[in-house]
Amino acid sequence: MDRDNHRDNDRHDEDEFLWEEEEGEDSEDDDIPPEEPPLEAFLREEVDDEITMKKKRGKKRWMKLGIIFASFLLIFQGVSTLVQFIQPDVVDFLTTSYELSQDEDVAEWRESVVTLQVEQPGASARGTGFFIDDDGLIATNRHVVEDAFQIGVSLHDGSAYEASIVSQSEDVDLALIEIEEDIAVDPLQLQPEGAETEEGTNITIIGNPLNFTGIANEGEILDTGNPTTISAPTYRGNSGSPAINDDGEVVGVIYATRQPPPGQGGRVGLMVPTDEVWQLQRSDF
Repeated sequence: MDRDNHRDNDRHDEDEFLWEEEEGEDSEDDDIPPEEPPLEAFLREEVDDEITMKKKRGKKRWMKLGIIFASFLLIFQGVSTLVQFIQPDVVDFLTTSYELSQDEDVAEWRESVVTLQVEQPGASARGTGFFIDDDGLIATNRHVVEDAFQIGVSLHDGSAYEASIVSQSEDVDLALIEIEEDIAVDPLQLQPEGAETEEGTNITIIGNPLNFTGIANEGEILDTGNPTTISAPTYRGNSGSPAINDDGEVVGVIYATRQPPPGQGGRVGLMVPTDEVWQLQRSDF
């Protein structure tokens, strides 16, 4: 009996020893550090980092090229403007414009003249127009707004509006456009319909030649008729400019220049007589 009890106690001690040993093995496993990744994993990470760095360097290179290209364009535009500015003719009309603008009447007339930025299929055009009534009606050239899908109008004070075409003449280069918003701008006075303009009449032209705005120049009527020729210098952007006499009346609308044959004088400007503006305005109202 005692032997049996002793044998049972021995088995119990063995079982307890085995349990403790197994438990000890588990605790030793917990102390084993995790297995290190293979060398290939580090190589893969280095390759990925090198590719990433190459992409970043490539992006920086393209950014530098873009900045250089943009800077080149700005320099080119600046040089082009400077070259344009120092041309003798340009210097002359800028000087004349400054002197004329000191006159109170000319300064007042300028406020009624607008800059047109016209978007046409595949092209953009810049021209001039001027208010002819209190309801936002503007006179300009047909070729400036023809086929336009958007017409932007900038006033002397810098405000901008959209305009739509009201009427276009089929006989002369003339059109009427209109701003729908209410604006407080005094229109220019048109010469009375049927009034005659004599040769030698002094005129002032206000427009947006080349890349300038609100430029005033002076000249005289060389030959009356339709078209009327004038001596005042006109340039690209002057299309739609009013020609104003000493009484403050618009006697015509500038639309082109003409270069006479060699030996027959210099370049002259062409304008549509104001009578055509009256007729076009009357045909639509």
